[in-house]
Amino acid sequence: MKLVDTNVFIYAVGGTHEYKGACARLSAELIRGEHDANIDTELLQEILYRFWRRGRHQEGLQLFDILITGFPDSLPITTREMTLARDLLSRHPQIGPRDAIHAAVVLTYDLEGIVSTDRGFDSIPGLTRFDPMDL
Repeated sequence: MKLVDTNVFIYAVGGTHEYKGACARLSAELIRGEHDANIDTELLQEILYRFWRRGRHQEGLQLFDILITGFPDSLPITTREMTLARDLLSRHPQIGPRDAIHAAVVLTYDLEGIVSTDRGFDSIPGLTRFDPMDL
């Protein structure tokens, strides 16, 4: 099964959320290689940016290192993905730029789907969203 995981977190990272346990369990399984999955380089950028923005640099660097170890060949973002992301944004403005990039990766690499809690992905034809609680 090929998936792009946009919700890779360590259990200790982040606040209380109904998905926290499911995402932590799935993240650990993914990083251990228990599923045929990958991430894209945009996720790595998001991790660095979000933790830097919140003043939690060290945690961001640690999570980045875990992700690089678990996913040593993350999928690149090229002009092809960015052009499709732009097109997706024009047709689905509710998803936001970062999610459009992740969706474009799934579509251009012809992946099975995307693991996400974000139901906005459900509006994109040809894209399957896998809910972490269902995996």
